[in-house]
Amino acid sequence: MDENIKQLLLIIQELERLQASLRNVFPENHPKFDDVFEDIGAGGYYIQEAIYRFNAAIIIAQGGEVDEET
Repeated sequence: MDENIKQLLLIIQELERLQASLRNVFPENHPKFDDVFEDIGAGGYYIQEAIYRFNAAIIIAQGGEVDEET
């Protein structure tokens, strides 16, 4: 496997760990959940978007095509 792809996979794994940690920082029963919901939600969205983009880069680097509509 190409070294660049290996590095992207490691980054994706780290982002997934961060995403899981983020869900644990302010669970729904946390007293400040309502105060931080929008910001935490936005952070989670951007982490998920980064994961999607890195996966797309891997597919393209391997000679595949990414359907931008899905």
